[in-house]
Amino acid sequence: MSEAIITLYCPTGPKELELIKASGYKAWPIRLPEQPIFYAVTNEEYAKEIAMQ
Repeated sequence: MSEAIITLYCPTGPKELELIKASGYKAWPIRLPEQPIFYAVTNEEYAKEIAMQ
């Protein structure tokens, strides 16, 4: 039986990206106050749309 590979995208805005960069790209930061939930999506275009908000 072969397993399907699903790519997950996590919408990341500029503030969050700076925190990731500051960690040496080794840690995901704690959610920012304006981020009520953490979720990944399976659609890259939708992730981009969310990240631009």
